[in-house]
Amino acid sequence: MTALPLVWGDGDAADVLAGRAQRSETLAALDKSLDIRPIDTITPETLSHDIAVIAQPRRLTPTELVTFDTWIRQGGRALIFADPELVWPSRYPLGDARRPPPVTLLDPLFAHWGVTLNDSDKGERVARADDLVLATATAGTWRGPKSCTSPDPLVLDCSIGRGRAILVADADLLDPRLWQSVKADNPEWIARQLRRLAGQSASESNHTRLAFGLAVILAGAAIWPFILRRFRGT
Repeated sequence: MTALPLVWGDGDAADVLAGRAQRSETLAALDKSLDIRPIDTITPETLSHDIAVIAQPRRLTPTELVTFDTWIRQGGRALIFADPELVWPSRYPLGDARRPPPVTLLDPLFAHWGVTLNDSDKGERVARADDLVLATATAGTWRGPKSCTSPDPLVLDCSIGRGRAILVADADLLDPRLWQSVKADNPEWIARQLRRLAGQSASESNHTRLAFGLAVILAGAAIWPFILRRFRGT
């Protein structure tokens, strides 16, 4: 579930129809070892995949929040990217619905879990994580209950009911321009978090196929209605 331009790029309906919309290099890198299945909304049916990925999404409805919380507590597993200060460039002005939210809108969910996302005064940062080079930008820090562990200030690993959620305090690390500029290992680091959620060790082969949900709000909720109206002549 994301409002980030991962599947169609930072384009609009005209770009999609003209073939100018490009899949994010981050998603392309993950595609090599993961079975990615885009979804639009959170429902019991769309959460039937192995692992859910939530990355700086649009505001979830109360029904979606309850559905997601219930799914996690019943044994679901999720990787959640929440950014307190998104710096991802966009062609759309502030306030445009096609622009990713500048701050996370998942605070109601975090409050329900007893988790707090704090701001950070750090800008871009390159650090070692899991023996990998990881590039972040204005990443936050976490505070959570005893049911959560924090191997790094960027990450909070929480047991929620029978389920598990790994929270990452930066969505900018999905931006290919960030990790490509310093030749960081962001896609492999993300894949490792997914393997952990799948019960695999970080050292296991990344060729194992994992099925997880990645909802694309800009593609499903913003672009496709325009495309359908174009074909229908309305």
